[in-house]
Amino acid sequence: MPRMSLDLTFIGTGNAFAAGGLCWNGFVANERYLFEAPPTALMSLNRAGIDPNVVEAVVLSHHHGDHFLGLPFLLLHWKHRGRETPVTIVGPPETERLTREIGETVYPGLFESEFGIEWREVAAGDSATVGDLALEAVQVEHDDRLSLNLGYRARLDGIRFGYTGDTRRCEAVLDLARGAQVLVSECASRDTPIPVHMNLVDDIPEVHAAMASTSRLVLTHVTPEVETELPRTVVAKDYETYRF
Repeated sequence: MPRMSLDLTFIGTGNAFAAGGLCWNGFVANERYLFEAPPTALMSLNRAGIDPNVVEAVVLSHHHGDHFLGLPFLLLHWKHRGRETPVTIVGPPETERLTREIGETVYPGLFESEFGIEWREVAAGDSATVGDLALEAVQVEHDDRLSLNLGYRARLDGIRFGYTGDTRRCEAVLDLARGAQVLVSECASRDTPIPVHMNLVDDIPEVHAAMASTSRLVLTHVTPEVETELPRTVVAKDYETYRF
């Protein structure tokens, strides 16, 4: 019988400022697919007991440092700690160029590896499949100075889930909410109005209302004061695993 379950292990839940000592946001789906590569990704994978060498893919929403700058450390581990299988890196346009530029600068020779990297740069509407993970990229509204800001529709082991990435509330987010059995949504503060982010008071109730009555909402990219009594909603915690 197919697994028909989804485990999300959060290697961090904080926003860019890591308030309260939260690690920067990122999560692993079924111990194989890493969404985001925050600066603490390698440390957090080790602390969560997930072998970085079994991660099949890294899925990036955009290129802000709190979502992206952990890649050189992951590549360093894979190069020197026995990875033997290729890894797929999915992200917006310019992902490969930026990763190589930064990686070669901070660790010369980083890409002299034998395990192999498959780069998949995606635009809005593009699909990608890595192993058992099916993805569709969705353009969200965050920082127009970046190459692209993405959320994702995903399907893994029979479960439909969505990830908003960083974004203001927009129709793309509500569409992700309508179609997901589980939605992982940013919630950058309790009530601070930030034009490029969502908050708990003004935005999350609208996202929640767009979801089906049986769907689950997981809040991340948070500050410590983000707490909620919304039904079927959890505020993710660093190093916790949630099963759906």
